[in-house]
Amino acid sequence: MRVVKALVVFMGVLIVIGIGLVAYGLSLDKNAKEAESTDTGQAPSVPIAGLDNGPQVATGFSGAPVIPDFGDITIDVAPGEVLVAYSVQGTQAILHIEGPDGLGARLVIVSLTDKKVLGRIILNADGQ
Repeated sequence: MRVVKALVVFMGVLIVIGIGLVAYGLSLDKNAKEAESTDTGQAPSVPIAGLDNGPQVATGFSGAPVIPDFGDITIDVAPGEVLVAYSVQGTQAILHIEGPDGLGARLVIVSLTDKKVLGRIILNADGQ
């Protein structure tokens, strides 16, 4: 009879320990999921050869970068050239500028945080 009582007590202790381990495992899993959902990570950036990645950019609720006020940026445009299209990616803007009749097309990449032209891509229709 004593053996049975000892076995019952031992099994009860094992059950309590098992329940405790399950609860501990669930709390670890819950904490890991909460850490993943609150981790915003770093804002996407495009590295430029020879430069550091620049200032870190805050992200908004949707995860899109929040661009700080950048004031005026002057882009030299020759007479007859027009801005055909533009896009903003992170803290950079890409401007598509064309001359009269679509000649002299170029892309101008501008840093909105540094207020400067990062580079130009000249689109040459004659060469390959």
